[in-house]
Amino acid sequence: MATIFYRYSRLSILAVLLLALAGTGALLTLGRQEDPSLTERFGVIVTSFPGASAERVEALITDPIEQSIRELPEIDEVTSTSRSGFSLININIREDLNAAEVDQAWTQIREQVDAVRPALPAEAGAPAVERSYLGAATLIVSLGWSAEGEPNLAILSRLARDLEDRLRNVSGTDQTEIYGIAQEEIRVLADPDALAALGLTVGELAGRISRADAKTPAGELRSDDVNLNVEIGGEFETLDRIRAVPVSETVNGDFVRLGDVADVERGIRTPAAAMAYFNGDRTVFVAGFLQPELRVDQWTGRARAAIAEFAAENPGISVDIVFAQSDYVESRLNGLSVNLGYSALIVFAVLFLLMGWRAALIVGSALPLTVLFVLFLINLYDEPLHQMSVTGLVVALGLLIDNAIVVVDEYQLRRAKGLPPLDAINHSLKHLFGPLLASTLTTIFAFAPIALMPGAAGEFIGMIGVSVIFAVGASFIIAMTVVPAFAGWFDHNNYAQGRHSFLRDGLRFKPLEYFYRGILQAVTARPWVGLVGGVILPVAGFAAATTLPMQFFPPTDRDMFQIEMVLPANTSITETQRQVLRATELIYAYEGVIDIGWTLGESPPRTYYNVIGNESSAPYLAAGWVRTASAEVTHDLLPVLQRDMIAAFPQARFLTLPFEQGPPTAAPIELKIFGPDLATLDRLGDEIRHVLARTPGVTTTVAGMRMGEPVARVTVDEASAELAGIRLEDLANRLRADFDGVPGGSILEGVEEMPVRVIAPENRRASVSDLASSPLLTPADSGILSAPVSALGEVGLSPEVASIRRQDGERMNPVYAYLEPFSLPAPVLEDFMTRLEAAGVEMPAGYTLQIGGEAEARGDAMGNLFGTAGPLLILMIGAVVLAFNSFRFAGVVFITGFLSVGLALFGVWLFGTPLGFNAIVGSMGLVGLSINGTIVVLSALRASPAAAALDMAAIEDTVVDATRHIISTTLTTIGGFVPLILSGDSFWLPFAAAVAGGVAGSAILALIFAPAAFVMLARARQKRRDFHERLKKRVRRGALMQAAE
Repeated sequence: MATIFYRYSRLSILAVLLLALAGTGALLTLGRQEDPSLTERFGVIVTSFPGASAERVEALITDPIEQSIRELPEIDEVTSTSRSGFSLININIREDLNAAEVDQAWTQIREQVDAVRPALPAEAGAPAVERSYLGAATLIVSLGWSAEGEPNLAILSRLARDLEDRLRNVSGTDQTEIYGIAQEEIRVLADPDALAALGLTVGELAGRISRADAKTPAGELRSDDVNLNVEIGGEFETLDRIRAVPVSETVNGDFVRLGDVADVERGIRTPAAAMAYFNGDRTVFVAGFLQPELRVDQWTGRARAAIAEFAAENPGISVDIVFAQSDYVESRLNGLSVNLGYSALIVFAVLFLLMGWRAALIVGSALPLTVLFVLFLINLYDEPLHQMSVTGLVVALGLLIDNAIVVVDEYQLRRAKGLPPLDAINHSLKHLFGPLLASTLTTIFAFAPIALMPGAAGEFIGMIGVSVIFAVGASFIIAMTVVPAFAGWFDHNNYAQGRHSFLRDGLRFKPLEYFYRGILQAVTARPWVGLVGGVILPVAGFAAATTLPMQFFPPTDRDMFQIEMVLPANTSITETQRQVLRATELIYAYEGVIDIGWTLGESPPRTYYNVIGNESSAPYLAAGWVRTASAEVTHDLLPVLQRDMIAAFPQARFLTLPFEQGPPTAAPIELKIFGPDLATLDRLGDEIRHVLARTPGVTTTVAGMRMGEPVARVTVDEASAELAGIRLEDLANRLRADFDGVPGGSILEGVEEMPVRVIAPENRRASVSDLASSPLLTPADSGILSAPVSALGEVGLSPEVASIRRQDGERMNPVYAYLEPFSLPAPVLEDFMTRLEAAGVEMPAGYTLQIGGEAEARGDAMGNLFGTAGPLLILMIGAVVLAFNSFRFAGVVFITGFLSVGLALFGVWLFGTPLGFNAIVGSMGLVGLSINGTIVVLSALRASPAAAALDMAAIEDTVVDATRHIISTTLTTIGGFVPLILSGDSFWLPFAAAVAGGVAGSAILALIFAPAAFVMLARARQKRRDFHERLKKRVRRGALMQAAE
């Protein structure tokens, strides 16, 4: 069975052809995207409660909804923000649930929210449950006004909806979104004084207008012959029709029409709820999102064609694609493919130098075959090509041929001993099947925790583990089947000559071999020397790791970065607009800045996969992105720009942030203060912010809970109100109608519905004096004429809680610290904690301080990783124990694995990178790689009876025979990482440094530590055997003496 592929050449050829077709087909059909898709575990419930204070919103909206959804076991964490007029509840679903279970959880969340809806105040809007889409927009289009004159926002908005429909109809579109759209409306500007003279309020006027809009069906006439629908003529179709609506009757019997007491105009709703700017010009952004697992390049091509057709039909509009994910996908995948190609060349060069051209071609044939096999398996796994899956191939490239190297080398050794090809293949595979299977399984078990790690970090980095598992599994199958057949077919048959040829046999450096034999003789003579020598570098690595700063995931190298400006909570969107235009002008002055995109009042389009934005109805917020000439420009510009923007906008929180890789976090450093009293929480937050502000590296601090927002308060004398026949709730409703407006019907234009809004003129709703002078309509029998609001009491400004934050039902004041761009959070946090202790800031009874942000996310990810690693470590140990049938030799193997972790940490320290999550993941995966050489050496020594009998010459020859394929596999594995190391990529360098350093050191452990451990164990076994023999002799001697007596 072992030689079936050698004996039946057609079977081998068929297998190779099928593999080539399957792999090529997978390559052509696999989806392509920049980063892995993350499950939508995050979401928000948005509920409006117009006119309510933050505390009322907390009590009447946030708390009931929170209590309802926290009953679900699928919920991991619930955080909420209650602010004036709005409740936002952020939901985080448990990380151990798969995608299907997450979908079920969202269904249950919606059911719970629907169940609590009747208990909410009648004035509150319906709660909207929105899942946060995790992923960058595939395409963002900017629609600007290129014709002369001021931008016609109504036309831009309609065209944006048209383009959105076209993108939605492109095959493969998942969803679309519009940013900065203007809301068209018919505005009825009614003078409150004129209405009061007619005995009307704004709300009552809106009701009369709405009742005049005859859109309600009037039933149906039914007869034996025909059925006829009944309609009432008079629905709103023109502005004149609305102006003609009768609203009152004079004493003379004449009707007062709406046009007599109000101005009716068509326009854009003001103030705007949201705006968008691109390079300083007003625009509307339209974003399209691709369905997961599809090819982004093909979808982008179809979308570009639809956009080009749209642009040709609208010559007065500038249509620009301001972001295309396909550009970054192609750049990332092309870069990784180039690295893959360079790695393959390095690996082949190593093979040629060490094994000769013929063996290099035979072993090298396993490379494309295994890569094609892996592509086929990734396609079956239903995962697209992205930076993680392709990097997994780069990582595994040096591993793909390890098994093939060992098989070909063993085959050549047996051929050199005189065996014919068929027997050489048969004996080699029977001898190597167990050790290679054990080393393959240990590698699989080592990378399995990465592949199986739950949560966002696992979803992000898991495909590295999956790709490596597929690669080593496929390489084992190919090494056991096709590679031996190739070795037998293309054998040079010159083994009997005994003459060495570099081209045929590879490099043989005799002085190095003699040097190593001398070391091996010293080690086998004094095993403790090898054991001590083997642990020096690993111990140094563990010691060096204590000096390395911690990091979760590094920022990405990108020609874009984020910008965010948060002004005081009561800032109008008009003021925010002015500040945005000023900031745009300042940023454009820097060399290398190409494009600047902003959205105001809402979160911007997502230009990176882990950016979460769920802000809305926030006039004080402006956020967006800046595109630069290159990633290098971004890296150099960000620190300077951050300092300058802080100085230029002291009244705002202005952030310039690089895009961070890994799961999303609110801020690099987050400190959560829990407790019941708002004033105490605010005071503690200020104390912590004071310490944070003095910590080096911190640029901006902000507290999530805000106090002291000024509000215009009417302090009503209830006796005067009762005398006037006015209830406080009625007064609030009347004022809200004056200032916010009331719907009063609509006009249909095609499929577009334009609302009619009745509201007071702008000059009657802009200041506190306007509030004080608002007329009150009193009942006719009260005997009191219309009077201003100020007649009922005092009108003035007073402070109020701006926002209240909670987590899992408990009040919280989160304090966020933003750092200088590209700074490491861990050292800054450590410095802050030292300063906090020195400052004497203590939590009162009932108050606690918790650390969140990157530190919390890193801790959760590490817990998930090591939690998955435990059971798999037991399986790895079991595989090695079964392969050796010995716990002692298995112990030697895993001591080598443990020491290799120290070597990996030494490699990370040597390259000067932080000890990030990637470095830890690389060290964990390394354990499965580093023990392979030790397994090969110990297996060869145990298979030699002379070596087992402590024949030093036999031990020396056996280890030297294993040296070539250990060095070959080590160099090819390291060679696969060389392009990643030379690229200097901040994301992959720690990973590559850890694995390359550990693999390099593991060869030393396999060739020095393992033989020393073998000799020590063999001597111990020999001593036990000798002791048992002496004991048996004594027992026999005693028995004989007894018998003689």
